[in-house]
Amino acid sequence: MIEPKIRPADMGDAALAADLMTAAYPAFEVDPVLTRYRWEHPRKGWSFGRFIAEIAGHPVAYVSWLHGPPEQDPGRHCEVGVALDGAQLDTRLLTFLWRWATEDAAAAGSRTLLAYAAEDEPEVLEAVQGIGYVRDRLEKVWELDLATHGPRLAAEAQQARAKAASEGYELTTVAARDRKSFEALHALDARTRTDIPATFPVLPETFENFMERLRSPDRPHDRWWIVLHGDDPVAMSYLRFPPVRGRVWTGYTCCHPDHRGRGLARAVKLQSLAQAIELGVPAVFTDNDSQNAPILHINEELGYAPRPGLIGLLKRVES
Repeated sequence: MIEPKIRPADMGDAALAADLMTAAYPAFEVDPVLTRYRWEHPRKGWSFGRFIAEIAGHPVAYVSWLHGPPEQDPGRHCEVGVALDGAQLDTRLLTFLWRWATEDAAAAGSRTLLAYAAEDEPEVLEAVQGIGYVRDRLEKVWELDLATHGPRLAAEAQQARAKAASEGYELTTVAARDRKSFEALHALDARTRTDIPATFPVLPETFENFMERLRSPDRPHDRWWIVLHGDDPVAMSYLRFPPVRGRVWTGYTCCHPDHRGRGLARAVKLQSLAQAIELGVPAVFTDNDSQNAPILHINEELGYAPRPGLIGLLKRVES
């Protein structure tokens, strides 16, 4: 194996990083515009490492790590990533890169490291487990064929909207909302994310960072659906539409605990799907923790079919 040279990535490498991530797992292409936007708008207080691995001057992998503010996360949890171009696939090279990323993240203060590998990536699983990562959780991935299920879903969307209206709820989008509405939406987002099964803690997100995420190029405001009870948003769902390349994914679906049991999460999710059908989107994808029973039940009802999931693996390192 030729040992790669690893250099820091700068903003000009965002498109290259997206290309390398796409080449590593072509089933889920990564958009270069979104990659740059995320690099330009990091979460306040978060630390990251971004690197390009090269062999003989040729880029072969994107390597990264990311962790939150230590004062908010005493456990120093960190997500680590290695995206090796499939044309360079080699377990020894993967092992080298994962070990390098792990050691660099640990040197930056991380203590509990999380790596992801798709269920159909045996070489990645072999590499990360070979350096001491152990399986933790499974993120299920689903695909919904809108060509097959479109007519039924469109009809169900209308029915769900009418039912919600009869119970005093309005289904609309975030387009033309004011700051007060966005502050309420931020509060809903923060409250509901704590209900998702997870090993890592859910760290608070500033309102400014939430608004940067809301303005992301893949989230048009006329496609971000919410449920209003009076003036209060109590549920939401949106799809992420990559501007250059990639699949359309569900970004997030939630409902406030005080309004659950009325089918609002399903109703608002259906509005985003009906809109995607009108736009001619052939299929949408979503991922959910394998222990998130309510949303998994909704996916099955709507007709989602399982795809290879994402295995989360943990490694704890000493200070």
